[in-house]
Amino acid sequence: MDIKKLLERNALFVAIAATIILAVLSLSAVPKLNLSLGIKAGDKYLHFIAYFGLSILWYFALRDKINEKVFKIVVPLGLILYGIILEGLQSGLTTYRTGDVYDAMANTAGVIVGMILFNRIIKWYSTI
Repeated sequence: MDIKKLLERNALFVAIAATIILAVLSLSAVPKLNLSLGIKAGDKYLHFIAYFGLSILWYFALRDKINEKVFKIVVPLGLILYGIILEGLQSGLTTYRTGDVYDAMANTAGVIVGMILFNRIIKWYSTI
């Protein structure tokens, strides 16, 4: 219970920190990961997972803080726009990274699936 309360009190801080970390990782020269999955475009799964996780953090942090209609529109659109902006910055600001439309699409899919599954995750969370 103490961990749960700690998470609830610091949810906004965790979401902001994750957002900053994602930006740093997106714009820095990180070595290519060889996931050895034998899957073409395997990095798209990483994009999906990152934005799924980021969306869950933001949904959790803001769920009781803003109007529900605003919540259902602003949070996902903000995260999708954030992903698109980061892809654009990769092309414009760096010489070692390239923006990719398919990365932006994977980011968007992660946000949308996060939005769809959020209510189920909250129901599970309330049972622990």
